[in-house]
Amino acid sequence: MAPSLAAILLLTLTGVKAQQQGGRQKMEAPKWLSDEGKDLFSDIEADDNTHGEQACENREKLLKLMAGKGDPGAAEYRARTLLGLGLCELKKENFPMAKKRLDSSISEMNLPSEDFMLQNPSLAPIALTKQAADFLKKYELTQAGTQLRRCRELLDRNVKKILKEVVKQMGQGGQAPPLEKFVEEIPGMGKTGQFMPSIIKQVPMLRESFGFMEVIEKSLDSLDKKMSSADSSQKDKKLRLDTSKSKGKTGSLLYARAVFTDPVAKADRMSAATELVEGGATKELTTSADAIEKGMTLIKRTKQGSGCKDVAELCSKLSKIADIQTNGFGETRIIVAKDKKQALDACTTNVNIGIVVAAKDGAQLMVSGQDAVDLKAGEPVVYDMCLGADIEAAGKVPVLVAQAWHPEFAAVERTTEIRARSKSFGLSEDDVKSVTKVINDHAKKSWEKNAKKWRAESPGLESIRESMASADKAAAKASEDAEEAKRKEDEANDDERKKALEELEKKRAEKKKREMEAEEKRQRREKMRQEERAKRDPWLNSPIVAEAEKKIEELKEARRDANAKLEFDLSTSLTKDIGAAERALKKAIKKAKKEFKKGGGVAPETEGDKKEKKDTAEKKDKKDGKDSSKATSELKAKLEEVRKKKQAASEAEDFKEAKKLKAEEKELEAKLKKLEL
Repeated sequence: MAPSLAAILLLTLTGVKAQQQGGRQKMEAPKWLSDEGKDLFSDIEADDNTHGEQACENREKLLKLMAGKGDPGAAEYRARTLLGLGLCELKKENFPMAKKRLDSSISEMNLPSEDFMLQNPSLAPIALTKQAADFLKKYELTQAGTQLRRCRELLDRNVKKILKEVVKQMGQGGQAPPLEKFVEEIPGMGKTGQFMPSIIKQVPMLRESFGFMEVIEKSLDSLDKKMSSADSSQKDKKLRLDTSKSKGKTGSLLYARAVFTDPVAKADRMSAATELVEGGATKELTTSADAIEKGMTLIKRTKQGSGCKDVAELCSKLSKIADIQTNGFGETRIIVAKDKKQALDACTTNVNIGIVVAAKDGAQLMVSGQDAVDLKAGEPVVYDMCLGADIEAAGKVPVLVAQAWHPEFAAVERTTEIRARSKSFGLSEDDVKSVTKVINDHAKKSWEKNAKKWRAESPGLESIRESMASADKAAAKASEDAEEAKRKEDEANDDERKKALEELEKKRAEKKKREMEAEEKRQRREKMRQEERAKRDPWLNSPIVAEAEKKIEELKEARRDANAKLEFDLSTSLTKDIGAAERALKKAIKKAKKEFKKGGGVAPETEGDKKEKKDTAEKKDKKDGKDSSKATSELKAKLEEVRKKKQAASEAEDFKEAKKLKAEEKELEAKLKKLEL
């Protein structure tokens, strides 16, 4: 296991130290590839558009040339090629094929499981991309979006690690720019900036990572665009929250792609809302209702607010709800609703979700574009803060307004945002460590379960899913209709079509005739070959030899099928089996030959032999009666001459010639013996 993992990491992340050398660095093609394969490999490595049409086409050709190779490292090179093809298919939005290619890549790596990959920062993006392709195939849009965003964050972290090593290497050779200068240029994917375009040419691993990152970026943009087409509120959120990628993650606004929130949702779909009830926070709120006379801040930017001195017990219970307490973007506070509409805080990010809990009956929540919701004392209501909402009450009603992380915003994303925006949030280094630890610990226990519960029974998400599925079906139908229209257009000129069909049938008949003649000729040649073989080496007709030859042919046919289906593990195994079978055949031939000679057998008489005997007999009958003594004398003279030549060759130590003359001597002796009988 360990060697395989080390090899795949070497293939995908090779070359940091190459930065110290001048010129463009690239990975060398494996020696076991054919010349054509090496050319394709080099073309792929030299292509700046790592997942462009030409690079993808070259990978398809290269994969066929790699099929069935059992050389050391072959599986790792196939894994790398299949990963590239998987990203090519993802870019083309052929999600079933993308999943198939990525599955094959993972299979070639020979790793224990996907969970193992997810624990390794260098391998996790591959597993996450495969899962995203599977979700997209099934129109599980937000799940796909989550996996793509997680993948993007991990790729970003991997690139920073590489750049850190690059700066370290540069520092050994002299003064190096600060790491921050390189990090600022990451959004340009190595194509823009003062340093990155030159660095990427010298560090192959950066080229790999940026190529991967670019495909994920485009997939996220495409998915977000499709979801926005189905839900117009997504466009408004993006317009208000999205900031230029070049500004980095230092501000107070954040737009996360492919995130969906229902305008109003049941509390039991969100774990933070149920924890308010189960943890006793709602009970404490209703108990303290009469004592609350003014609004107050309870939690702001992960820290306790000034209002906690008045409602300490409530703050204590709120601080135990991880999704609320660790939310750096949010502010959890109490407002006092009155008989006049009061606007609630608008979101600063679409990965925050609002939860309101009234301390008394009599208040109403009004989310933009939705019917008013009556708030019952102690019962949480979940709503989309980004749509805008107001609250109103008949009399004074204290209302808790909490902000919690969106259930599908992953832990790796949350911790990234906390670290990147620590200055904006006013967090010290110790604060960051404490908050990120709570986020990670909570995610390990319940993140996946909470996200699954959130997606269940979401009418808005189901509507988007159906809309996108219908759009894809409509596109497929439009394509079929276009093909059908073209077919009908082609059939319009019937005379020309009939003429073409007749010509085609004629060509097919001629081709079939040629194939039949070629097959008959082949069969005749095969028959002659078998007869000659039986005459020359009769022991090859032994049943054990025939069985061994049949086994080899069956294994070769199975290997051809495996290669055609790109089942490389099976093909490699069959190659080993064929080698073993060929060795068994040699043993069988040796054994059959030994038994043949031991038994004194002769080669079975074939049809060709019979015909030759008959022709010889007829010629003999027609021959003039020649003096056989003359033939005998000639043979004896020739035999004597051959013996002299053999003797001379032996004395000259020309043993090859002597051996040849000895064979000729035996042949002449046999002929002479027949004449003397």
